[in-house]
Amino acid sequence: MDNLSIIIPTYNEAENIVPLIKEIEIYIAEVKNFEIIVVDDNSPDNTYEKIQTFIHEKNRANIHVIKRTWNKGLSSAIIEGSALAKFNYIAVMDGDGQHDPQDLNTMFKTLISSKKDLIIGSRFYSIKMVSSLSSKRNLLSRIGNFFIRLVIKKELSDPLSGFFVAKASVLRENPKKLYKEGFKILFDVLMINKNLQIKEMQINFRERNTGLSKLNLAMGLSLIGQVLENYTYRIFPSSFFVFSFIGTFGVLIHLCILYLILAMEVNYIQANFLGTIGALASNYFLNNLLTFNNFHKTWPERFNGLLRYAVA
Repeated sequence: MDNLSIIIPTYNEAENIVPLIKEIEIYIAEVKNFEIIVVDDNSPDNTYEKIQTFIHEKNRANIHVIKRTWNKGLSSAIIEGSALAKFNYIAVMDGDGQHDPQDLNTMFKTLISSKKDLIIGSRFYSIKMVSSLSSKRNLLSRIGNFFIRLVIKKELSDPLSGFFVAKASVLRENPKKLYKEGFKILFDVLMINKNLQIKEMQINFRERNTGLSKLNLAMGLSLIGQVLENYTYRIFPSSFFVFSFIGTFGVLIHLCILYLILAMEVNYIQANFLGTIGALASNYFLNNLLTFNNFHKTWPERFNGLLRYAVA
């Protein structure tokens, strides 16, 4: 059978990644040649070190791990991984164990036999509710997929899937357009190349082994930013939406504090000063949470950052 490069972006998956790699080795053993490329975003739980130890102890020359400290995010991690991939077919899957390696084997066989460009591992191809997801996550995923279908104008059941197998050219032909801050690279691929031959397959979306889901408000806003960036042909980058959202919220905070304090018969200069401080703090903390992915993680770091931000 043909050769396959498997790219797995990780962040805080120290307990999940080695068992996943072992599973992959079992279920795709019939593939003539394969490699696994793990792209880790400098995980504080020592994910990188765990993989390095496994590679050295088991003498796995076909497993590679990259520790990124210069840039972070799922989309850019996958593009960097695909640039290092040496085979003509690339698979992308999560490192938390929710994507089943048995499905990976089936998807790869289907890609070869069907001669399609892209096989998407769909959570909702033949079912409406995924048992491993909470009712809230099911609802959010389905709403997100509904709006993405409107944007890409394709009747796909799961265009936000993080599990797919494709010809390497799908990821390599437009690296500059795909190299973004987003976290749903499949959506970018579908927007950039609308002529791809695609097939969807139902996957067994398993429960996460350990750790916490990465889905949060920052990712939700990032997805909206991705839609904006793609829909406007990159006139408005995804970060523009997030910065605009935070700036607008800061203006509202400023005005609310200003009018509240003015109602207490405090003079305008003092009220405006307090409103400015409130907006400044709001902008700083929201940017730290949503734009820079908690760059300052501890409270001493945050207060130190806030002081420097205020001075600037």
